[in-house]
Amino acid sequence: MQARKQNGCRGAVSVYLVLMLAVMIPLTLTMIEAARISTIRLTLECAMDLAEDSVLAEYNRELFRQYDLLMIDTAYEHERGSVGYLAEHLEGYADYTIHPSKRILQPGARDLTGLSADTIEITKVSRATDEDGAVFRYMAVSYMLEKYGIAYVQDIQDLAHTTEAEGIYDSDIDSDLSDAQGNVDAIHVEPPEDECDEDGNPVDWEEPEKDDPAGGVLALRSRGILSLVCKEEISGQTIRPEQYASHRSLVVGDGMCEDWEERNSLAEQFLFSEYIMEKCGCYTTPKENSHLRYEVEYIVAGKDSDTENLRSVAHRLLLLRGGANTVHFMRDTQLKNQAKGMAKFLSFVLAFPEFEELFEILIDAAWIYAESVYDVRLLFDGEKIPLIKEHSDWNLGLENALSLTASELDHPNGKESQKGLSYADYLRLMLYVTPLSDRTARCMDIVEMDIRKIEGYENFRLDDCVAAATVQYIFYSSYGYSFFAERRFRYM
Repeated sequence: MQARKQNGCRGAVSVYLVLMLAVMIPLTLTMIEAARISTIRLTLECAMDLAEDSVLAEYNRELFRQYDLLMIDTAYEHERGSVGYLAEHLEGYADYTIHPSKRILQPGARDLTGLSADTIEITKVSRATDEDGAVFRYMAVSYMLEKYGIAYVQDIQDLAHTTEAEGIYDSDIDSDLSDAQGNVDAIHVEPPEDECDEDGNPVDWEEPEKDDPAGGVLALRSRGILSLVCKEEISGQTIRPEQYASHRSLVVGDGMCEDWEERNSLAEQFLFSEYIMEKCGCYTTPKENSHLRYEVEYIVAGKDSDTENLRSVAHRLLLLRGGANTVHFMRDTQLKNQAKGMAKFLSFVLAFPEFEELFEILIDAAWIYAESVYDVRLLFDGEKIPLIKEHSDWNLGLENALSLTASELDHPNGKESQKGLSYADYLRLMLYVTPLSDRTARCMDIVEMDIRKIEGYENFRLDDCVAAATVQYIFYSSYGYSFFAERRFRYM
């Protein structure tokens, strides 16, 4: 009887264990599968993060070194870029993460996930040249905001507003001088009626000669602006515009990212101009190893050669200084009275006081023109000139101005001053009135020119450079699962 009881107890335990195993085995397998799925999800998150961070770390080194711009050059080592190359790199980095067995020197090793990348497709890219260079400009302004902040451009903003308020951009001293000279040249004195000598014979009459107070200035003007203001040898470098971003057909991307902040305020446009001034060379501070010596001048003028760009900027600078000098001249009673006195004297000599006003207008225009040429020469020599002068800042007396010669410009003796604006500051004002689209396109040209000078980057193109991308991933697991994800990665 006792033996039967003991055997019965042992049977009960066995049944209990069988029943518990029936519960525990599915539970254990379920927990293992749940752990597998969690591991797969975590592995995929890590794989995508590491893949995206890795391709972001493949930014073009020369573009960053010279211009502080972070962009992926999708050409890699090929002649032309392709988002397919970018997708291949993403897949390679993702594969390295999801297949740890490739890093284990153990034959037949397996992992818990059994993952493989089925499809990695790039659906959207923000190319540097998209939206007329808006992506390129966004990256440049972001760099300037990070380095300096928005307050950096307050002074140049105030200066530009002053220039507009004074109407300096509206003046054209070339036209003023031509019109004034034309009016004087058109003066015609009618002969006196029935003038006779003592014997009653008609007197032969000749029209009196008109003194030409602006003759010296007109001779100076005919020489051309560059010959007057440049003492250094002028660069003869040229480009073929069709090779660069502003003129060739571009590969088009998907434009700006939706979550990028707006970068179109006036202050940020000034920041972009400051970016140009910081990264590009100009006549007074040329950039080493650049294709064009006068890069900022190219961005302002857009000509095909250094010579033409410098000529255009010199002429614009002449007009800018002419407008500023006109503003001061009209307020300076001492200068106005000197011009009026000479005009009165000339009209007295001719005995035709009615011509006094025409002479005064011509003398004013010639004096302002000569002073402006002198200013431009000083600026090209590295001196500073105030935007709006005071009386003490005026360089040329009336007689010196009207008789100014090219040889006198070769040895300028202007009033040295540490106040005022430099040549580069006047370029900033010219950039302000250059359309934003032109500034952006020509700046991209300069970037391509400079990068292509470096060995190994001869085929560099900004439309191959990507600042942001949207990627769709499809992964499969050998355990019967599939996973889909869409992610965006970008700089800034």
